Amino acid sequence: MTAPSVLPPAPTGRIDPIPVIAANATAIVGMIVLHWSPQSLLALYAIDTALALCVMGWLVMEHVTEKNAKHRGFGHAVKQVLSSLLLGAILSLVLVAPVLFVFAGGEWARSQPWRDTAFQGAVAMQIVGSLVALVRTHLMLATQKDGEPYLAREFRFLVARWGTVLMVVFFGVASFLGDWLGSMVLVLVYAGASVWYTLFPDKANELFHPKPDKPRT
Repeated sequence: MTAPSVLPPAPTGRIDPIPVIAANATAIVGMIVLHWSPQSLLALYAIDTALALCVMGWLVMEHVTEKNAKHRGFGHAVKQVLSSLLLGAILSLVLVAPVLFVFAGGEWARSQPWRDTAFQGAVAMQIVGSLVALVRTHLMLATQKDGEPYLAREFRFLVARWGTVLMVVFFGVASFLGDWLGSMVLVLVYAGASVWYTLFPDKANELFHPKPDKPRT
């Protein structure tokens, strides 16, 4: 199973929808044709989001809040890493954990999937992918004078995408359908939200900054 990228590329001009749709359709095809576990996919998406939040926390500290810090030794680097992990854990507890708690007592959780070598390998690949994404984004932002707009846009994307999944969970749709079918619905929602907010990034921005109502004439 191919995990999605931790930090999607920022939109530059018009985005070609075909690669975006194809990338997010991989999981759907895998579930239908290759019989991938929807629960495992959902768990991997949750882990991916949690890792992305940790990465985002470090990038914000490195390129925004502490960009001009005078003291940059080993202690400062350790502090940044620990702070980003803590921040990511707190955000994950708010955003990611509620989705996983819905299926905590289901058949998939009772099967102890974390003991499966394929699942372990997928998680390991996500961790490596997160580190690669962190390095690539760090090097890219190092060439820019102000990385805050880019990071703000990526953060809105992450929250909007997973927030859409969370909204479906809160409505009770997934839990009503059961462990397997409910997870499949959430995977479809995740893929759809990824496509939507990638092709229309302004929609994610509107969740944080709603447009004012037009005055009545």
